[in-house]
Amino acid sequence: METRPSTFKPAYVRQAKELYAQGLTDRELAAVFGVSRSTIFRWRAAYPEFAEATKLGKDVADDRVERALYERAIGYEEEAVRIYHPAGTEEPVIVRYKREVRPDTTAALQWLRARRPGIWARPMPPPEEEKNIAEEIRKAMERVDRIAGSRLRQAPHHQARE
Repeated sequence: METRPSTFKPAYVRQAKELYAQGLTDRELAAVFGVSRSTIFRWRAAYPEFAEATKLGKDVADDRVERALYERAIGYEEEAVRIYHPAGTEEPVIVRYKREVRPDTTAALQWLRARRPGIWARPMPPPEEEKNIAEEIRKAMERVDRIAGSRLRQAPHHQARE
């Protein structure tokens, strides 16, 4: 059985690293290169330099997200701009200032659960007790029998007329 020649190009190594660093996914990278996701996976297996480049590129993007999550968790200051147009003036007034972004407890918990799961992981809910359906049916039938039996005993006895 003859196989088709690979469409892999050495230039893809650098391009993949850069595109992954910008946050592209495997599916998006495959679209850029005009191939399927499975081809990207095969290239990783066949070309170690491509596999390393994809890992390094993804690490860059992950590091940026991690840093942004960390900053969101602890709070930070950012530059902001406010533009005013006072009455009677032709030119707007541009005011630059620093604005505080308060810490986000959801981001902080997400960070701590990932970094210190032994301390901050959500407790696992107790496993639900498995219900034995046959046992439930047996108990229900016993209740029905008791109710039916008690009604029969309470019913007035009719005497046959002669």
